Amino acid sequence: MRAGTAALGLTLLLAGCAGAGDGAEQTPTGAEATGAGTTSASIETDPALGAACTTFWGDPDYTDPLSRTVLDRAGTAPQAGPSDPFFYEMAGDDIDAAFEGAPAPAKDAAGVLSEWFRTQPELGTDGGPRSLPCSMEGRRRQLRRGVHGRELGRHRGGEDGAKPAALVCAEVFDTPGTLTHFANANVLTSNMFKLVGLAPREVPGDRMGEVQSTAELLAAQIAAVDDDAVGAALEQVRAPFQEALEGDAWSDGLEAPLAELGTACGAAGYSSPEPGEMDNSAVVGANAAREGGTDHEGRS
Repeated sequence: MRAGTAALGLTLLLAGCAGAGDGAEQTPTGAEATGAGTTSASIETDPALGAACTTFWGDPDYTDPLSRTVLDRAGTAPQAGPSDPFFYEMAGDDIDAAFEGAPAPAKDAAGVLSEWFRTQPELGTDGGPRSLPCSMEGRRRQLRRGVHGRELGRHRGGEDGAKPAALVCAEVFDTPGTLTHFANANVLTSNMFKLVGLAPREVPGDRMGEVQSTAELLAAQIAAVDDDAVGAALEQVRAPFQEALEGDAWSDGLEAPLAELGTACGAAGYSSPEPGEMDNSAVVGANAAREGGTDHEGRS
């Protein structure tokens, strides 16, 4: 129940921020069902909803959205939650504050998610770590394709070549992997280093399932991105994963491919970490540093 409730909260936030702008009739289900359709608010027609969704998802610049903090804290909660539950309760407060002026459906959805942070982290592993994503595999695949704020409508169908390069770059360099197959608070680059290295290394044979999933994740990003240079750079990042799947277990590492990707992301308007800021075990995202408070080693 805890896993489903938290996943539902994130799902409802996604739906509330879809912003399709078509005024489509929607009928509530479950406890909210009244038997009558209601016209959903749109981020194009409701400034308060647009502001809340922009705060949560970070579009159009994706520099440091609240969703990134939410994913980070969800990823670290099983280990650190019991010893510092107040730190996680603050995430609930931040979510409520972001949606305070939003329409009731979005505000209620935010409340489901904020309540998870007030009640589940203190339970440790009994409350997670996959409490947000595990019961919503389909929704997780949508998130991989870039279901963020105003982009939800465009990417719901997996439309190729329409995903903003800044969003793709943010997901590679700075977004916790809580909703990916890694299911942790590390950013994608950090998780990739453990498979193919920043420097040359042998790909661990016992992690080929993760290698396969990472190759698929990168392929989806390449197909979706709206910038040819970013897509070409991602092809180079993906290369050692594909080569490992084809039997070549030696990786030349990701230092050069990520430097190329960083250049392409910079040209697309997204600032990414310099190669010198990365090491073979982790990379701290460009916007990962917290001002005060406890870090709990997430977003590495």
